Amino acid sequence: MANSFMKIPGINFKHIRTSITLVTSLLIFLIFVSFGFITYNLNQVLIKGTISTIHKEITNKVLVKLDVYLDTPYTVNNLTDAFLRINPEHLKDLDLLRKYLYKQLSIFNNVNLIAFGTKKGDYVEAQRLEDGRIRTGVTNNSYLELWKTDTTGQKIILEKMIQSYDPRLRPWYINSKNKRIPAWSDIYLYSSNNKPAISANQPYFFNSNTLDGVITTSITLDGISKFLSELTLDNNSSVLILEPSSLAIATSEEIPLLDKLNKRITGSNLENRLFSSISKFFQLSIENNYTNIISDFSMVIDNTKYLIRSTPFYGPYGLRWNILVIIPEADYMSVFYRASTFGMLIFLIFMSITFISSFFIAGQIAKPIVQLSTLVSRITLEKDNISKLTIPKKILTRNDEIGTLAESFSNMNTELGSVFLYLKKSQKDYKELVENINSIIMRVTPDGTIIYCNPFGLKFYGYKKDELIGSTVQDTVLKTNDPGNFDILEKIFKKDQKYWNGINKNITTDGKEVWILWANTLIYNQNGTIKELLSIGQDFTSKKDAESKLNASLEEKNILLKEVHHRVKNNLQIITSLINLQLADISNGIIQETLESLQSRIQSMSLVHEMLYSTDSLTQIDFHEYLNQIIATISATFNNIKNPVQVTLTGDVLYLDIERSTTCGLIINEIIINAFKHAFVGQDNCKIDITLNKDNSELISIIVRDNGIGVSSLSKTDNTQGMGSLLIDALTDQIGGKILISKTKGTSVNLTFKN
Repeated sequence: MANSFMKIPGINFKHIRTSITLVTSLLIFLIFVSFGFITYNLNQVLIKGTISTIHKEITNKVLVKLDVYLDTPYTVNNLTDAFLRINPEHLKDLDLLRKYLYKQLSIFNNVNLIAFGTKKGDYVEAQRLEDGRIRTGVTNNSYLELWKTDTTGQKIILEKMIQSYDPRLRPWYINSKNKRIPAWSDIYLYSSNNKPAISANQPYFFNSNTLDGVITTSITLDGISKFLSELTLDNNSSVLILEPSSLAIATSEEIPLLDKLNKRITGSNLENRLFSSISKFFQLSIENNYTNIISDFSMVIDNTKYLIRSTPFYGPYGLRWNILVIIPEADYMSVFYRASTFGMLIFLIFMSITFISSFFIAGQIAKPIVQLSTLVSRITLEKDNISKLTIPKKILTRNDEIGTLAESFSNMNTELGSVFLYLKKSQKDYKELVENINSIIMRVTPDGTIIYCNPFGLKFYGYKKDELIGSTVQDTVLKTNDPGNFDILEKIFKKDQKYWNGINKNITTDGKEVWILWANTLIYNQNGTIKELLSIGQDFTSKKDAESKLNASLEEKNILLKEVHHRVKNNLQIITSLINLQLADISNGIIQETLESLQSRIQSMSLVHEMLYSTDSLTQIDFHEYLNQIIATISATFNNIKNPVQVTLTGDVLYLDIERSTTCGLIINEIIINAFKHAFVGQDNCKIDITLNKDNSELISIIVRDNGIGVSSLSKTDNTQGMGSLLIDALTDQIGGKILISKTKGTSVNLTFKN
């Protein structure tokens, strides 16, 4: 019987099976191709995003390292300046200053030379030789004597004498004298090891505007290449630092930066082909003024594609370099290429299985379709009344499944009449609602063609019905300057969700740009494909403008808050400088000691605001780093060169808010100063150990131990409590903390409080 059905004219079993097989295979093929295309582009976007993230990470690390590396010389200069102001008599006895410079060079391992030249032509220095040994020098009757020095700074052997040495004739002295402000020198070759170096020069004024001398601190630039090579070990990237003149400063590779005549060379003359090629492009960028902004570009060198990011570095006191981070694209694309090859093999296997399965399944589906088509071909529809179907009586009286199906058609015919009446009424109600609602209602096909827009929408956009209907949204309401609008429909139709809400920019016929809040619904055909998009929109322009103003206001407040911290730091530094000036006019030792303690407290508070201004966070600072700076300041102010106190800081890294950081900093400041003043009277090998601990319950413990003679004035029960002790008690109560004091083998102070 099946064969008789299949022989009915116009119905061919083989054609139907072939069509179903081809359509099914084609759909699956298109889905796989589309999925592969989307995956390919998505992976490329992700890989480029990964490379961009690596660019940013390496650049940020280089910028931070450079800031720290280049800030050291000016820190040394400031400490030398403070030493001279606290001990102005050292200008008369340069040997004491020589020992101090030796101590500073021993502490700051990145520094190669510290020197001071006076307006009278006297000169004192401490320099690090190529073998790491420190040699000191001082002028004596116009001769510069260079001495081999022991670990305490004492002269041992006179190694060299330079006749008629006058620092006032040196470029660093003349440069600083003319500018009268701190400034960097040009890069030069350091005489001890013939490596590129740079010096920070700072004029010294004691009590007037008359120059009393110049302080200079030099560092070599080989340390920059060292940390650049460490940054690039894990990701095969390279880093090149150039001056705007295109002279090479440092690289992440061990290649010479000098030519055979020991002169500096430009990046285009480097022995590394990668760096030389990129440097030539960099020189062209200078001509086009592209080096003043962060710029990304790519180059193909020796059949390898490299992605490069150029970032300007603006150092302190006018320093200007460019950092180029270079990443080979192939290192990140190779895994993707292997995955694509494997995916193609799987795809071919799957398509073969799919074709065979589709051919078999299509045969099973085609047979009942042919039989049902024979039955339906005998049913006619009246043209004027779609609800009436004429079904032959002999089909209705069948006792098999087809008869049951025919009877179902008959019952359905009766119900269709009622349904069509209800649909006509619903259509009328829907039309009235859509045409009178104060919202934009629009229907759009997947290619962007507008097939309906309600009267409110036509009036809102300023179009007539025949102008908008039949056109595309890309050529009308989405034709703004926003590039994201051109693929917005594609993004909506790709979403898995049936409903999607979003905001985008539209344009009216008079050129006005408006923001619309859309509620979108995807309408599907019976086969599951998307038929059209139904969109309901509300004018969101005023709210979008308010949101933009609010974001701008928040950004402005963050900038103002950083500026407040910066100004507070500057004001506190002015107070510190005023105290320095006052100290020079006071001969009373007690008053001097009081002012020095007050100065140290102010400096500890100033450091908090400086760190908040220098970091992205406006609420927390690195307390470990903060204590390091307090220790360095106190050591430079109160340390005895002949019997120095060694201060060490160990323990956990802590981040505290500004209130607790300031309070704890003042407490530790008082404890350390108290130890410097009273704990080591007549004692050698002086040590202070500071330990930071934090347990799981957020309980923070700061322990300060010294090996001195013991200090009693920190106790609350001591009737001889001074200002510092009273301040410690008050500040400890302020943060709800506790202080325990132990006097076994020196003094141990344990400060605990909740974070």
